[in-house]
Amino acid sequence: MKYDTPPDGGQRTVKGQGVMPCTVYCAYSDGTVGVSIRDLDLQIDVRVDELMLLMQAGAEANAELTGTAREKYTDADLEEKWLELQSVEWVPADSPSGEITAAPWWIFPRGVDRDDLLAWFGEHHTLGIEYLHELID
Repeated sequence: MKYDTPPDGGQRTVKGQGVMPCTVYCAYSDGTVGVSIRDLDLQIDVRVDELMLLMQAGAEANAELTGTAREKYTDADLEEKWLELQSVEWVPADSPSGEITAAPWWIFPRGVDRDDLLAWFGEHHTLGIEYLHELID
């Protein structure tokens, strides 16, 4: 990356972008992810919670650009997909729920955490996740 640094010593802004060899590390003790760029005296540390917010914002911006996740689905559409979800293959993972999707499914990529996927349905169905759970009981 190329930076412009204001003469008053304020915050630097990104001027350009490129691919550079770097090392990425995670410090579990203080909850940070760091990037050290080889051949430059530059190291960037970001708190994991902030990084997740950035990644989520990036995913939402991408969804808006591609139009896939921002489409409006009717409750009937979501109920049909909810029933399909019961046959989705899950694999064990080091994730909040302990399971992720084994393959891409519908608008979701491979590797989506079970809890995140269920929460998405709860947020998008007008009657919520409790109603959807009743459909399969």
